[in-house]
Amino acid sequence: MKPFVSSCLRGTAITIALLASACAGGSSPAPAGSAPGEGAEARPAAAPARIAEVTVARPTRAAVRTDAEVPGTFMSFDETTISAEGAGPVRVINVDEGSRVAKGNVLIQQDTVKAELTVKQAEAALAQARANFARTKADLDRKQQLLKDKTIPQGQYDSFKAAFDAAEAGVAAADTALAMSRQQLKDLTIVAPYAGVIRERRVSLGTYARGGDALFVLMRVDPLKLQFELPEKYATRLAGGSQVVATLAAFPGQTFTGTIRTIFPAIAVQSRAIKIEATVPNGGYQLKPGFSASVKVPLRSAERSLAIPRTAVVRREGTENVFVLRGDTVALVRVETGAETADLIEVVAGLTEEDNVVIAGGETLESGDRVKIRS
Repeated sequence: MKPFVSSCLRGTAITIALLASACAGGSSPAPAGSAPGEGAEARPAAAPARIAEVTVARPTRAAVRTDAEVPGTFMSFDETTISAEGAGPVRVINVDEGSRVAKGNVLIQQDTVKAELTVKQAEAALAQARANFARTKADLDRKQQLLKDKTIPQGQYDSFKAAFDAAEAGVAAADTALAMSRQQLKDLTIVAPYAGVIRERRVSLGTYARGGDALFVLMRVDPLKLQFELPEKYATRLAGGSQVVATLAAFPGQTFTGTIRTIFPAIAVQSRAIKIEATVPNGGYQLKPGFSASVKVPLRSAERSLAIPRTAVVRREGTENVFVLRGDTVALVRVETGAETADLIEVVAGLTEEDNVVIAGGETLESGDRVKIRS
């Protein structure tokens, strides 16, 4: 049995050796003198660094005259809640929502029967007071003559003088009462305080309206207010009284001219913008409160300010920047811009006249990239 075991062990050893040889065959070292890459994977050579060709120019001094175009909204010039001044049932309503009214037009008539009777009563009281005044005056004139003749004592004269003074005060009180009753009668007729359009009606026929009850909301729509905002960088470029031009999607091809009326004194903290209000004539009531518009606002030029081509400005992450040449590389520099024209943009801060600014070829540049100036 020993010869058989020995032969089996030898066979197993040979099999293991053959497998090991086969596995090692793929990683045998390259023969001496073989070319690079023979028997091993070749590594690619590193790509040369890209050098972009750019055009550069220095900022120039120029008076940048331009307009700003911003969205705006039309609003009523005035909006008034018209309330009852007297008490009484509503007998006549002459207008409804959307009605145009002129100044002084009667909107509502309340019942006037009681008020008219009160006026008549006050008129009668005044007539009585005047008659009493005339009688006491005649009595006083007679007593004054008797006092001069010393035929009556001073005390008797003083009594007639007191009656005269009371009668005089009674006339004044009756006259005031009559004026008040007439005003109360007048208050039962509600008229429009100015020309405009009824925006809302809050009363019905037959309603008992008391003083202070809201009846209508009246809007003044000629002229209209046009409100808009401008970025704070334009705050010093505005002038009160300047003309603005509005265009509306509702009226294609038409323009509406207005005048800047108010430049609000504070900058809005969240929007960093200044609020402007202009007035726009609206004689035909063509424009409506709430209409949106595109507003072109003329800006005063900043004389001799720095300007660069618009193509130089790179907008990234909400900021405005330019690439400035630093030797044979470029640096991304943040700038603050101002007015713009079709070709130029004003630079308020961030550049000097000596800076060489990339004006073409910088679309894909990054700060630190090497560049070559185009000849």
